[in-house]
Amino acid sequence: MKDFSQYGNRPDDQWEMLPWIPDPRPPFKIWVKPEQIAPFFLIPHHPYAISLLLKISDGFRTEEFRRLGLSGSCGDWERLVRGVIREFEENNSGVDLFHFDSDEDVFCVYSQYIDDLMLLSKMIRAACDNEKTMGTYLGIGEVEHEK
Repeated sequence: MKDFSQYGNRPDDQWEMLPWIPDPRPPFKIWVKPEQIAPFFLIPHHPYAISLLLKISDGFRTEEFRRLGLSGSCGDWERLVRGVIREFEENNSGVDLFHFDSDEDVFCVYSQYIDDLMLLSKMIRAACDNEKTMGTYLGIGEVEHEK
């Protein structure tokens, strides 16, 4: 497992310079409260990006994933979050705002679009509150609804 600060972090020369953001970028404010997204947590990579992380070993929603025929691995979390991202992109402007940097120990989604990732973090956490919603974002059960 890498140090948490390494997930979603790139060398300085690999970040896209967003033309509407002043250089140097002013400090960004993390407006999402930790308790709103726990057990997920945010790691800032000022001045470039922010990452949302989840330690897989904590077993968050593992039982729900198992009931849905999955294991709760980083790959399962990426699949779930890609479903949330699809909805986010339909309701907001922009695509390709989010990227993944997960391994077997830690799930990570990161973005240079700070406010968008914070909003997405709340959407992900809300999706985890309901097993049916998780299934929808995972693409499980859609065939039954089409009948």
